[in-house]
Amino acid sequence: MSLTNGQKAIIENILVGSGDRDNLNALVKALTGDMKFSVLPTSATVAYTSAGWTKDVVILLTTADGEVHTWFQNKITISIADTSTSGTASIATTTLSMVDGRGIVTITGDAAAWLEAETATLTIEADTILGYTVASKTFVVTIS
Repeated sequence: MSLTNGQKAIIENILVGSGDRDNLNALVKALTGDMKFSVLPTSATVAYTSAGWTKDVVILLTTADGEVHTWFQNKITISIADTSTSGTASIATTTLSMVDGRGIVTITGDAAAWLEAETATLTIEADTILGYTVASKTFVVTIS
């Protein structure tokens, strides 16, 4: 198994004390339970349409201060739901692989009559990491 860039940076800081200490600081915070899921952007809107649409969402495992836990290499569980009367939102997988504390998921709305105020909600399921429960997080696309 090869190390990711985030893991290599942590080892470099521990062994030779050089470079940016942010990766090591984030790991120390994780060992005390300072972890949460974050999303970029925080929400999105799509114009009401009968055409299909997509939105990319970056999911991060971060500290409360926003530092990314680059040491984190694992899968997380995600799900999608929508309130549309005729459209359907979907994601390619419900198991997202995180690399260096990051993952990207694309939400797709099919070609249907999406109406104003309908929503598609992506949920990052709560997870236990290093013995700590990381709360779930949601991302909402609103049709406007």
